[in-house]
Amino acid sequence: MTDIEKKGSESPGAANPEGAFTLIVEEHQRLVYGVALRLTGNSSAAEDITQETFIAAWRHLKDFRGESSLKTWLLRIAANKARSYWRWKKLRTWFSLSDPANGDEESPALEDLLPDDPRQRPEQAAQAAELERRVQAAISALPPRQREVAVLRAQGLSGAEIAAALGMAEGTVKAHWFEARKKLEVSLREYL
Repeated sequence: MTDIEKKGSESPGAANPEGAFTLIVEEHQRLVYGVALRLTGNSSAAEDITQETFIAAWRHLKDFRGESSLKTWLLRIAANKARSYWRWKKLRTWFSLSDPANGDEESPALEDLLPDDPRQRPEQAAQAAELERRVQAAISALPPRQREVAVLRAQGLSGAEIAAALGMAEGTVKAHWFEARKKLEVSLREYL
């Protein structure tokens, strides 16, 4: 029985595939959005990638064989969508269809980065926002594969799960994580 069938059997209202898929979206949407936001640094792009991820998952539901976890499968789709985002962004920049000077570049809003209400703790919120900005900048400066590995690792995925999500060998994941950690430690030295 796949994760999707299990989800459908856990809830009486979700006996149909659409109901089961709704539960899957509700359970994984925040994780997929968080990964997309970290990979792109753009809340609007992250929203689009999240939506595209679940649309693609729905379309290819019949192809999910349960060889990896549902979470890993969804994150692999999200990582591929983020790669497409970067390819299109480079292409648009190459052809000068977007102009960063005109405000095309969007940075994540504070409410997207902080889990709690900043009005309750303004000092901590300011410190957390600065740290989050520094971390996001350090992650954004990483090469694409290292960035993907670092973001997925920050989401608590194991090396095997990351390898499955990104379609690479576990040893390659370890190598990318090793290099990413070295670079992040240098970038964030004052916070460690």
